Amino acid sequence: MARARSGAWMVIAGALLALLTGVPAAGAADDIADYKRAVETRFAAWLAALWPDAQSAGVSRASFDANLKGLKLNWSLPHLVLPDPAAPGGPPLPAALKEAAQPQHQPEFDVPEGYFKDGTLIGLASQGRAKSAEWHAQLAEIEKRYGVPASIVVAIWGRETGFGKIDAPYDALGAIATQGFMGRRPEEFRKQLIVALKILSAGHATRAQMKSSWAGAMGYTQFMPTDFENYAVDFDGDGKRDIWGSIADALASAGNSLHTQGWDGSKPWGYEVRLPKDFDCTLQGPDQGRPVAEWTELGVARLNPGGSVRGFPPERLDDPAFVVLPAGLKGPAFLATNNFAVLKLYNNSDVYAIFVGHVADMIAANAPVKFAGAWQPVERFSRDRMQRFQEALVAQGYDVGKVDGLAGFKTRQAIGLIEKKLGLPLTCYPNSAVIGAVLKEASAQ
Repeated sequence: MARARSGAWMVIAGALLALLTGVPAAGAADDIADYKRAVETRFAAWLAALWPDAQSAGVSRASFDANLKGLKLNWSLPHLVLPDPAAPGGPPLPAALKEAAQPQHQPEFDVPEGYFKDGTLIGLASQGRAKSAEWHAQLAEIEKRYGVPASIVVAIWGRETGFGKIDAPYDALGAIATQGFMGRRPEEFRKQLIVALKILSAGHATRAQMKSSWAGAMGYTQFMPTDFENYAVDFDGDGKRDIWGSIADALASAGNSLHTQGWDGSKPWGYEVRLPKDFDCTLQGPDQGRPVAEWTELGVARLNPGGSVRGFPPERLDDPAFVVLPAGLKGPAFLATNNFAVLKLYNNSDVYAIFVGHVADMIAANAPVKFAGAWQPVERFSRDRMQRFQEALVAQGYDVGKVDGLAGFKTRQAIGLIEKKLGLPLTCYPNSAVIGAVLKEASAQ
């Protein structure tokens, strides 16, 4: 009996040690090891099954085998969806791994104000002006060839990699394969993996050169493999499209990407504006676009950086534009052109596009760091809770765009519609009153 009690105490002590130190107890560690082995076995079979599609894309068998041989999952990546169980009839997902795989914050979709830190804006704009001078000849030719302002290209370079100072820590193939096997967008990353193998097979880069972000973005201006395939150019004339080692190629490739996807060199990316009192924030978003002249008739006014009103250029009054409210009515407001939508094709985030446009303005015209509009406090919610909220909205017939736990413009529009329905103050931004009411109704059904 004494031995049994001693054994029970050892189990309890081991569990406590695991909780206090983060180190799994022996039994938990064995469960994790068994689970990972089972998942890795499935992963190896999944990789092998890629061959027919890789062959159709032009990947050689030798390159396919060499680059995938021994490839393992990168369990440290964020936003993974771990299989449970590991395989049909296999071990279940251990609790410790389940907790570690909970959704994490991503800056583009966090509290908007936090994305625009003064020090970051000032630093990137200052460095951007220096880089613009250093690469003046190449940037002038890029602007001439693609119609994209040099300041925009430089702002992207600065935002993506700090002008090359930010190291890409991951093996691109491993990161992309992991996301393809157990990420949130497996079909998209499976496609990216095939193209990454194609890039290696064609000799555009070596495996050692192909370092990336956790999501597989590569080079000075962070191209996904399909971006490389579609938009990378040999700008320096050395016979190679090299976004990893040639700054000129990387900057020109970014310019070509924006140009090919619809950038109009005659228009700005957008304007900061003042909205009229009691503005209906459900009018935000590209699906609510109208000519600039019509927005002015509704009381939307262009702002100087200091906050004073200025007129829109007469030649721009017929341009289609749409309102962007990254924090709903609790932050600065913008009137965006289609160029803003093109920037979002580079990174599908309102705050990313505003950031790049604003830093570009600072580089080109020494614009002040501050927006004229003020950021007000907003509530913060986990991505998981936001996704449950979106699912409930969809069940109630609202269009939230992609159900991904992120407050995109359609979700913000839907929030405004709910606020009107409930008689709440109009904000068009996630808040406890709206989320609580919607989830309560959903649980009652």
